[in-house]
Amino acid sequence: MYLSKLVLNARETLVLRDLSNAHKFHQRIMQAFPDENSRENPRQDWHVLFRHEPDSDVVLVQSALEPDWSKLPDRYLCDSATKQVNFTVDQLSAQHIFQFRLRANPSKRDPKTKKTIGFYHRPDQLAWLERQGDRCGFRLHSADVIPSPNVFGQKGDGAAPIRITTALFQGVLEVTTPEPFLAVLQRGLGRGKSYGCGLLSLARVS
Repeated sequence: MYLSKLVLNARETLVLRDLSNAHKFHQRIMQAFPDENSRENPRQDWHVLFRHEPDSDVVLVQSALEPDWSKLPDRYLCDSATKQVNFTVDQLSAQHIFQFRLRANPSKRDPKTKKTIGFYHRPDQLAWLERQGDRCGFRLHSADVIPSPNVFGQKGDGAAPIRITTALFQGVLEVTTPEPFLAVLQRGLGRGKSYGCGLLSLARVS
């Protein structure tokens, strides 16, 4: 996998315009990868995940394919750096403990209407994360929810608006089952991955 750190040029009108529309920003990130018109689901194929860090101009991007950030418009970025990161099942063996950060879309699918319903209250959001842990091979030791702005966007004229509930989780987790945990680390957690949700970042507990 590759992890990129981008510093956006917040003085550029194009940057501000993209940030105001989640779909446009998703398309901009994908410009760093081969022509997406040649694939049906390029973001999924290359496991592209990103997170705009709170109160900053920094965007983290994780992908299975090495990106080429020179394909973005001139002056779009103040800086960029990419490094290769490889996680293995051995590195993520059971009982390993990590600090984590995750911007996610805590939500559920209504079985009757098939609509996605977001969780807005902290207890419901934490309960959602605990359920994800049971499914994805980790257990929470501690977790907090930091206020995170909802995501808005528009794919085009006449298209239904994009509106995604988000929450920024931080805390400490323990790996319980390495295989599913590695899969979620590579592919993202929860819904809204095209719009800046799902990237699970880890750091060793000092």
